[in-house]
Amino acid sequence: MSTVKVASRFNGPPGMGNGGYSAGLLAAHVDARAVSVRLRKPVPLDRDLEVRGGDLLDGDVVIASAEPAMLDLEVPDAPTLEEALKASAQVPWRDRHPFPTCFGCGPDREDGIAALLGPLEGRREWAGVWRPSEVLPNDGVSVLPEIVWAALDCPSAQPVAPDGGPAFVLGTFVAQVEQPVKLGVDHVLLAWELGKEGRKAYSASAIVGPDGVCGRARAVWVSIG
Repeated sequence: MSTVKVASRFNGPPGMGNGGYSAGLLAAHVDARAVSVRLRKPVPLDRDLEVRGGDLLDGDVVIASAEPAMLDLEVPDAPTLEEALKASAQVPWRDRHPFPTCFGCGPDREDGIAALLGPLEGRREWAGVWRPSEVLPNDGVSVLPEIVWAALDCPSAQPVAPDGGPAFVLGTFVAQVEQPVKLGVDHVLLAWELGKEGRKAYSASAIVGPDGVCGRARAVWVSIG
């Protein structure tokens, strides 16, 4: 039996695990390049959760399910670092964030990813710059894969709720890590909306480093507002 534990540091909305980080922990137990994770319940914090056959269990309750996937997602050309910084300076989420203590994108966190993006001028994509620091879990050279999942997760919410609300929570996340995301190196974060249907919103995201795409993802978000 395998177990995982989402420490309280890695929260998303208050009292529950960050969706991308939690999905990344579960995805590590699936032998596939791209993995789809469906989050069924809020992920408890600071508790051993069992991994069984692709399911994440809290006792008898299935919290999330993971399976191999195909991710056919073309990543748009990345803007320059200067263009991405200019876009992120316009981020509306900095002052109107639905979950300001979120590990992935909360502006109130000094030990998180701080993935805050803004709209690129003349383009549909949003962008920002991420320079991972040693405050994040790492192997001495690069951040751990679950941190890459978290950095793909939060940006993809921002174009679907450009004013910070109504709040969305992650439903299904399909991600693929392609290259290590190195510490102390500037990376461009990209995200763009793919459409909406009722309470659901669809989006995509990517992390682009000096040597190309490091990771890409598709997300299904569910409005709770």
